[in-house]
Amino acid sequence: MAQYQQNANGIRTGMVLMMISGMFIMPMVGVISAQLKRIKGITPALTYAQVSAGTAGSVLFIIPAVLFLVTAYRPDRPPELTFLMNDLCWIMVVLPWPPAFIQNIVIATAIIHDESPQPIFPRWVAFFNIWVAIGFLPGSLLPFFKKGPLAWNGIFAFWLAGTVFFVWFIVVTVMLLKAINRQEQEATLS
Repeated sequence: MAQYQQNANGIRTGMVLMMISGMFIMPMVGVISAQLKRIKGITPALTYAQVSAGTAGSVLFIIPAVLFLVTAYRPDRPPELTFLMNDLCWIMVVLPWPPAFIQNIVIATAIIHDESPQPIFPRWVAFFNIWVAIGFLPGSLLPFFKKGPLAWNGIFAFWLAGTVFFVWFIVVTVMLLKAINRQEQEATLS
């Protein structure tokens, strides 16, 4: 695999950046849980499920970066080993969608059950999370395709899931900031 030999430092740098960005998922999971906990009447199990699914998701975000680093660490390996590691890395990036799916469904369920006059999150955020969860599903077909839209680098298995995750991260960050601001305002009025 010539790209590992010709661009080993670029791959290493990219994967260190991926690990750094992955660590920001962890505090976000904590903030989501703290806001879900404010929803009156939901079972604590939803908050715990979100924590565990989000934690698993953050770990599954960082592990592929480490594996890519291992692959790029010795680019002079026999090509068969580099191919094996490359496949392992890309499959680890795309295939472990279940924790993210569960996290999104749990968030949606909690938001839908918020019956307070001023819900923590707008109801559309619940439906957005459901659509995000559905956006991860094409990744399940990756083991059956080596080329095309459902392969590890295809439009459905990789690009759709990646775009969905990016948009989710932005939307949830904005919604969390709004919820935190409102929480602070309510605390000063009390």
